[in-house]
Amino acid sequence: MTVSLWAVRVLSAADAPVATLAPPPAPIDVAAGTRLFGAKPDDGRDAIQLLGVLAFDARRAAAIVSVGGDASRVVSLGAAIGEAAKLAEVRARSIVVDRNGLHREIALPAAEKTNAYVR
Repeated sequence: MTVSLWAVRVLSAADAPVATLAPPPAPIDVAAGTRLFGAKPDDGRDAIQLLGVLAFDARRAAAIVSVGGDASRVVSLGAAIGEAAKLAEVRARSIVVDRNGLHREIALPAAEKTNAYVR
């Protein structure tokens, strides 16, 4: 009799509920957070284009840049580039621009035809 009692209990047991997955959270709007603390959005008004890198050593480095489509100019390490931006770091194929504490890396464009020695 106990076997039949256990058989009835096991066979009449309700199925366990199936767990459903929660939808993924919405992506975070980083621009809204920067505006919250007073930063201006980067609207490309002073879009910086890197044209060349001059790196003699860690302390004496410079970059050839064009700001907003203007004529190219040489900017030394720590100097201002456009509005509220300065040259923070010069790397082998890119520069790092500091804009109100926000660092952004700008890479050299891909070379189509090189007519100079690059190492």
